[in-house]
Amino acid sequence: MSSCRNALEELVIDEAEAQYKRLGADVKKRVDLSEVIAYTLNRLPPMYATTQRGWVQQRKRADQELGVAITKTVRNGFLSTQSDVLREPDPIPAHELISQARSLVKLRKLFNKDYLKWKDVPDIVRDALDSGYHQSLSNGTYISLDRRNSLLARSYAVRRRATTSILSNTPKAPTTEKDISAEIRDFESYMSGTVYRYSNILESLVSAIVERRVQRLDEEIQKKISIDDVAAYVLNRLPPMYATSRRGLQNLRQKVKSEMTNQIINIVKEALAKVIQAPERALSPLPFEKFNLELEDTLLQLRELLKRDDITWRNVAEVVEECLRAPRTDYPVWRAKHDV
Repeated sequence: MSSCRNALEELVIDEAEAQYKRLGADVKKRVDLSEVIAYTLNRLPPMYATTQRGWVQQRKRADQELGVAITKTVRNGFLSTQSDVLREPDPIPAHELISQARSLVKLRKLFNKDYLKWKDVPDIVRDALDSGYHQSLSNGTYISLDRRNSLLARSYAVRRRATTSILSNTPKAPTTEKDISAEIRDFESYMSGTVYRYSNILESLVSAIVERRVQRLDEEIQKKISIDDVAAYVLNRLPPMYATSRRGLQNLRQKVKSEMTNQIINIVKEALAKVIQAPERALSPLPFEKFNLELEDTLLQLRELLKRDDITWRNVAEVVEECLRAPRTDYPVWRAKHDV
């Protein structure tokens, strides 16, 4: 669901982080921000969006109608989720936390670079191949959150790469301060939540049900249906089920199986009927979907660079690390090119 996001998540994260900063040191030791965020999201109405217009509308509605509720619920979350520091950790499995942005986080950790965008990855990998994998990692330095925005602005002001994109609709790099500010805001939205371990278990379940239902339809009708649009319609009519632990994940899935299966299927049918009947409209995608376009371009470059056709956004970090750790002799094309 790359083009379907709950607009409330970023607002809740911002409020949780703001309140966390005001807590005492002793309280902070007992608090897991992922649990606070999940607690809050499970007690507020979901606001999924799939287009720029929908995203703006949902954010505006949240600001106008839920501002006080978000602040209050986050505060209650800190009180309700404080845990015993001796409690055994039970984190949600890593495979439940999968997204394009989280794959970028893996690459950031791999190269020890706190700030990295998809369009920068091919150059980073080329440098690693030139200088040696371990040397490239040792050159990475930690970049604090306070410096992130200034570095982004500087990268747009001074860097002009000559990489040719095969995607004709890839946006041009921003050139004005207003454009740069918007780019920063959109990228922060794209990466929002990736440092926390929580997931609405209904997202993958609803998407799977929608995909199966759509496959039963006539091929011409299938072409007119957006899986994300249908999923957003359904998710906005179901109670959110965010989990942060393995046990929580299992409990919520059991609840869905025993109490909500028929309800979900009926809402999916309703959503499909509405989407099929709705006239086709040319709507702009989510404001941060452009970074997934950069991702597609990056994957094409990496497949050519590393001679690996199996690279996808799901395995890109693992494949890159595997290739960089391999002996140079495993890449005769690369070596021949640089030995000239």
